[in-house]
Amino acid sequence: MKNLTILFTIGLLSVWLLGCATPGKVYDDSKVALIKKDTTTEKDLLDWFGPATTRNMSPDGSKALAWKFGAASAKSSSSGRLEVHLSPEGKVIAYSAASGKK
Repeated sequence: MKNLTILFTIGLLSVWLLGCATPGKVYDDSKVALIKKDTTTEKDLLDWFGPATTRNMSPDGSKALAWKFGAASAKSSSSGRLEVHLSPEGKVIAYSAASGKK
């Protein structure tokens, strides 16, 4: 029973440390400024911002992607959101972004 408790504790600590080591996404106006309607692709967005927080697909093949950004540390003041609508061909047709700088 003691060994099981030790293994459980080690497992919890490992998960906790892994969570601390994973950096948060930080809102970056310079990357948002790179988005161009009818030019920027889904691949570009994923390269710049990483996997979307939410992803919705419409029957016509268009997509809506959204990212939520949180401050990576107490020293960082960048948080915000980005919502992008893609055509069936995978190019940006509309987007909105907002930063929540402290």
